[in-house]
Amino acid sequence: MSQHGLVSESVVSELSLELVSYALRGNSQKKEINFCRNKEVDTEFGSKGIERLGLLVGLRSAERLLYREATFGGSTPNDVARFVGQHLWKTVFGKKVDRMKHMDKIYFCLIDNNFRWLQGFSDAKSDQIVSAVDGYPYDSSEKYCGGDGPTDQGKESGSVLPPDSDVLRYAVSILRGFVQVMYPSGPIKIQASRNEKGETQFVLDFRSVAT
Repeated sequence: MSQHGLVSESVVSELSLELVSYALRGNSQKKEINFCRNKEVDTEFGSKGIERLGLLVGLRSAERLLYREATFGGSTPNDVARFVGQHLWKTVFGKKVDRMKHMDKIYFCLIDNNFRWLQGFSDAKSDQIVSAVDGYPYDSSEKYCGGDGPTDQGKESGSVLPPDSDVLRYAVSILRGFVQVMYPSGPIKIQASRNEKGETQFVLDFRSVAT
């Protein structure tokens, strides 16, 4: 890369997917023989591991960017959303977000036309939109509409891609950790979804804060 000290974006993306896979593998090794009885519990533990990893990355990214980007002095939802779309996106996901829409400057939709971390996954179908929802400090929930399981791509190198829903959950948790530092007033709802056009949309919903 042209800038000294930067790590290859492809390496960062691969490492991020491997972190998600690692959390899932660690969970699968703890499964009980009675699969039906523990299926929901196993899923919960796997999700929590991914969330913890993402939250830590988000917190550390906020500390680093706030130190490096001393120009940030805003405290409104609009300031935070723009900082996320420009600076955090470039640092974590390799480029600035492609588009950002907003409603009354408290509901923001950040659109990535070809989200790097989902490259190599099969395209979502119109009836299989994958989404993950997260809130803080105490609310955490998810909803998956269809979605693909682990893909076989990468088997030749000894690795299997994690489910795209878990990749989104990891990304949402990064945003959660980042926004906690940038906008501690919370709570805020963060949602990620991937549509049939290949667009990945990340929603930052500050409406519960404003009301």
